[in-house]
Amino acid sequence: MELYQLKTFVMVAGEEHLTRAARRLHASQPTVSGHIKALEDELGVNLFLRTPKGMILTQDGRALQAHAEQVLEAATGMARAAELMRGSVRGDLRIGINTEPESLYIPELFDEMARNHSQVTMHILQAMSAEVPERLEKGVLDCAFVYGPVVSDRLFAVELARFRVVVAGPGRWREKMSKSGAAGLGELPWIMTPDDCPFHQLAENFFKTNNIQPQQVALVDKETVIRTMIQAGAGLSMMLERDLLQRASAEDEASGLTVWAEQEMYLPLSIVCLQSRKAEVLQQTLFATMTRIFHERS
Repeated sequence: MELYQLKTFVMVAGEEHLTRAARRLHASQPTVSGHIKALEDELGVNLFLRTPKGMILTQDGRALQAHAEQVLEAATGMARAAELMRGSVRGDLRIGINTEPESLYIPELFDEMARNHSQVTMHILQAMSAEVPERLEKGVLDCAFVYGPVVSDRLFAVELARFRVVVAGPGRWREKMSKSGAAGLGELPWIMTPDDCPFHQLAENFFKTNNIQPQQVALVDKETVIRTMIQAGAGLSMMLERDLLQRASAEDEASGLTVWAEQEMYLPLSIVCLQSRKAEVLQQTLFATMTRIFHERS
């Protein structure tokens, strides 16, 4: 049997569907079906029940799935050991970023990779935190930065930092906001983010804790647009304190921003990949490099 057949078997078992598995494997559906048929013929057992809704593992298939995963993991480990013996890492790495590159130390990442791993080509792609799991599953991204807790058991995550979150408002509201407690902020208009955004979830907890019924004036999914709307006087919103302080003093009314930070709120930043790919040399190299960069600058 071939490793590519085992990889196809494991992918179809996970997706329970030929078309979805083929898309993730970047292969045609007939090719994927042919891999499964060849493997079944060689093993002499039926691995799947083919149904109108998809591919369901048989009892024999479930028993052999663990063996296939172990073989693939061993092959990945062997490839990793060979890379380390050669002392070089090479390949393409598609990295999803969820905010400005400077905030994630992407320029520093490029510098360090160019010095130590010049045969790695990095592709930087925009990806909001909520979009990351699907893009990883589809193979569009190899890894990505995300805000908020990582709860999926299919993702491997390394937390890089925890950032304080504050309430940001227009500069001309400085006096009004400085005299307000949390309840007083509930009387002002709010710029909200979509439900699947980590900032939305943090805001919902803030509202619930302080018994606030916010007046929503806009729903926006881009940080730069939110900042512009705040400066224009549209309303309040949750933002990272460090991003605000990098651009303007929190006490400078002329900057167009005012910060309310009387309540402690934090949001973790992690870098993630699929659990099934965490042992890959490229992933481990990137995770180790980013962990070191964040540690040195924290």
